[in-house]
Amino acid sequence: MLQTEALPPEVRLVSNQHGRRFLQIEHPAVQACIALQGAHIIECIPAGQPPLLWMSPMDPCKPGTALRGGVPVCWPWFADERDGPAHGIARTSDWQLLEARADSTSVHLVLRLPQEDIARQLPDEGWTVKIEFTLGVALEIALTTTHTGTGPQRLSQALHSYLPVADIAKAEVTGLQGCCYIDKLNGATLTQQTAVRFDAEVDRIYFNHNADLQLRSRTDVLDIHREGSESVVVWNPWLEKSRHLSQFPDDGYRTMVCIEAANAGPDGRTLEPGSTHTLKTVISRTSSKQSR
Repeated sequence: MLQTEALPPEVRLVSNQHGRRFLQIEHPAVQACIALQGAHIIECIPAGQPPLLWMSPMDPCKPGTALRGGVPVCWPWFADERDGPAHGIARTSDWQLLEARADSTSVHLVLRLPQEDIARQLPDEGWTVKIEFTLGVALEIALTTTHTGTGPQRLSQALHSYLPVADIAKAEVTGLQGCCYIDKLNGATLTQQTAVRFDAEVDRIYFNHNADLQLRSRTDVLDIHREGSESVVVWNPWLEKSRHLSQFPDDGYRTMVCIEAANAGPDGRTLEPGSTHTLKTVISRTSSKQSR
């Protein structure tokens, strides 16, 4: 891991009261926080803007737990596609900081999942994986995987972004009209006819889609750009499921929605030995783009 004395002054390594370690970013352009466990960003607030991410106020951020909110890293499988922990091994593994630098407009960080951790948890597979964060007026996350094994290996993954809304009943996701999706609540494959709106639990994998999306919430608009992704997951637990989620308020569903850059469902990839794939998401606010 990069030594503390090599960090730029805008980046500090801190621990909370429970001993969980974070990279705390304080820069004129952005305030952010990333947990080393899971390479999990839990806060990103561009200067003069509301937060770009939603984080559960009930999560104590204790070591050894998967955090509820921010952007969990689902890797190298999504959901329960394979045996093992839900959403893969990345969320509860400790990552190492390789690079940290800052300029006048942003902070750039690179972390990797140590090879020994991958070998211990996936002894029959060969992977290297790193994640890059560029933090400024926008949040950019790029997850890069290289297959180092000897035969083809399936990869499914997601950047499980929890995004804030003022009122889920008045929020909508645009850019998915005409797109097919798998409804994970009943297994049906359907076509989205209008903007996605919410009046009940939603858990869907949209596929064969790579265009930009917008999350509209009253006067706020978040833009979601993806690269290396032909699928996007849209999720809101609604009331009943919220009551059963760990570290999640009963009414938490009212102020969040997940819009996840993914390689999920039909978009799962098969990597040949030596091949590399990068999944990227960029989250920004329309008003900030117009002001630049």
